[in-house]
Amino acid sequence: MRLREKFTVFTILVVLCQFMFFDNFAYAKLSKANDETFEQASRRVQTLYQSEQFSALEDAINELVRTDDQFISGKPKASAAYWAFRQQMPAPGVAINELERIKRWRNQIPQSFYAVFAESRYWYAVAWNERGSDYASNVRNESWNAFHTNLLRAKSLLLQSPASLKDTPLWHNLFLAISQDSQEVKSNPEEVLAAAALKWPKYYDFYEVRLTRLVPKWGGDWPTVDAFIVDWAKKQSKLEGNSLYARLYISMQSKNPVPTSEIKLHWNELKSSFHDLITRYPDPKFKNLFASYACLAGDTKQFRETITALSPKELNPSDWLSEASYANCEGFK
Repeated sequence: MRLREKFTVFTILVVLCQFMFFDNFAYAKLSKANDETFEQASRRVQTLYQSEQFSALEDAINELVRTDDQFISGKPKASAAYWAFRQQMPAPGVAINELERIKRWRNQIPQSFYAVFAESRYWYAVAWNERGSDYASNVRNESWNAFHTNLLRAKSLLLQSPASLKDTPLWHNLFLAISQDSQEVKSNPEEVLAAAALKWPKYYDFYEVRLTRLVPKWGGDWPTVDAFIVDWAKKQSKLEGNSLYARLYISMQSKNPVPTSEIKLHWNELKSSFHDLITRYPDPKFKNLFASYACLAGDTKQFRETITALSPKELNPSDWLSEASYANCEGFK
């Protein structure tokens, strides 16, 4: 074989090896992303934001938002991106200097609509810094004024944002949160929820955000909460079967840890929904909670079935209700 021919064969082999290496590398990255938990994905976005790797941050958010993939819990990938900013900018609790980081993001990537979303989230959180989380009757007038001023600022940013942002569940999630806290009648939260759920029916944060303002602490009551859960579970039954009732009940109870006797637990309905939820979304957290609720309801048969089905790897006492902890329920077998 002549030298030129040997060189050509060698070049082809090198190119093939490079192709195989990068193809496998890309596959490994994709596999890693697909294997992520909700918490890991959310933390990845938050870390990129904190380290100001804004270009990589944009890619990470896009990866999560522009897919219909779900985590084992059924939560959509986009929800993890939203929660990264919710955790970074708690309401109340956001650091005032957070705005400087967002400005650096906008300066580095002027066309970024995700940076617009982050700034809107910031002003929403600042509004709650001003108001605090106390009951309305304990909030001073000046705090109310600052609260509504910053809510309006957050809302204006969203309304003036590019269509590309408005075509994401992130925009609708935050817009719903702002709308139900705002005094303006223009943005009826029920209408905002209905429009968002029509486009992204499996984006459960929509329903969960609305539930946060229907509980007694914020002027609602438990019958209204129950009616909301029953209504949306029926509306989405073609997609979710009977599973949404348990999902929303779990979410509401986790954010409002009050005695279930006060909420009036409808065990038979909840039990039926749990069966469907776990069949569709076999998240170990749901399985642990099913056992915990069965213990709370005094359903010995269901508790034994559920706890027996939990593998040692899936069992997680931290997922159980405080009223029906694993330690307290263990002897119920």
